[in-house]
Formats: sequence, structure tokens, C-alpha cells
Amino acid sequence: MSSPPEIEFFKELYRGFSLPLSDIDCGEKCGPYNDYGVPVCCDIKLLVPTVYDLEWLYLQKETNLWRPWQGDWDLKDEVQEGQVLVECLGYQDCQRPFRSLTCRAFPFYPYLDSAGDFAGLAYYHEYQEECWIISNLSAVSQAYKLEFKLAFEKIFQSYPESRQNYYQYSQYMREEAVNRGDLIVLLNFMNSVFLVDPETEELQQADFNDLLSYGPFEIARDLSFPEENQD
Repeated sequence: MSSPPEIEFFKELYRGFSLPLSDIDCGEKCGPYNDYGVPVCCDIKLLVPTVYDLEWLYLQKETNLWRPWQGDWDLKDEVQEGQVLVECLGYQDCQRPFRSLTCRAFPFYPYLDSAGDFAGLAYYHEYQEECWIISNLSAVSQAYKLEFKLAFEKIFQSYPESRQNYYQYSQYMREEAVNRGDLIVLLNFMNSVFLVDPETEELQQADFNDLLSYGPFEIARDLSFPEENQD
């Protein structure tokens, strides 16, 4: 018996958004600096994934990887309507074909400018001290960025309220950047990186090598790793 079309939507979405964000296993870079030795994106003590209701139905049908989140934090105000808080069996038991959309996108969110244009990928500022890839944005592959773009375009088409939520979140992040006296780093879909003035939204093209690095990666970023030097 075939699955309902709504569940098939997430099956196809997962197929089209399956690449790792880098050729380097960034979890091996951040894990040793985490108190629990766990990659930041997989640490339920730092990040609780959410899934769409129909995404949750699809995952329940296909895998035993996920269960409802059992934590005791009050996150009701942080969950978008039509989404569910979940947790997995742990990174050592990851079933990569069934990673949630949240897992695939982290540490990035779709950045929408004030005109509502989907301009690229920006990262969640609160994880910049823990997440290795934020300090090494040149390692994000172009193929991943294009898959990210196509996946969220499909999400926005099927879930217009999600586009509005990310529009509002992008506006919120601009306001937060103004308060910090900071710029927003934006990866576009043409393999370029820009610094966004959060007040004027003026874009200044940047060089990956000139971007800041954070936390324990501030010194380590410029060191060469064997896997980065392979042809």
C-alpha cells in the first residue's frame, strides 16, 4: 500500500537533501571540545530538534531512530505550530537517511531579507563558540548549499507559514545583530560569502579567509588537516 502524498513529500525531500555539509566530518572537529564528547549538532543538551507533523508521521513509519522528546525544559514558546520536539537514539546509532530536516540544515537557517527574498544560508549565532563549521565556512560544499536551497524552496511552497516564520526570524536576527554591533555572515548560492549590515541590509562581499573564528577553533582554523590536502 502506498504512502499518502504528504508523507511521500518528506521521503522525496530527504532524498534531495542528503549530502553532508562538508567533505570533512565536522563532528570529529567539534566533539572533542564538547563536555560530553558529542558533536554539537547531536547534543540533546544543547539542541532539541523539531520535525513537521507529517515529517514525524513519515519517520515513525520508516524508522525507530526517533521518539518524542522527554526533556524537562519549557520549550513551548520556541516550537512553531505544526511541529513536534523529538530526540534520537544518539549520534553513534544515527541512521543518516532518516536524519531530520533540522539535522540536515544545522547550523544554518534560510535567511530572508526584508523584501522576502531567500538570499542564502546564515548560521545560528548562539552556536558559534561550539560549532566547528561556523569557524570554517569555506568547508561548506557548494553542492550542499544548492540542496539546502531546493529543499527549503519546496518547504516554503508546501508550508507558506514556515516561510513567514523564517522571514520573521531573519528580521529578529538582524535586530539582534544591531544590538551586538555585529554583521551577519551570509553564504549565497553562487559560492560567495557576504557580510550583511543588519541596519541597512547592504551586502559587502568577503573572503572566506578573512572571516572570524570562535572559541577553541580560533587558533586551530588556520592549521591544515590531512583530509583537506587530499586531491
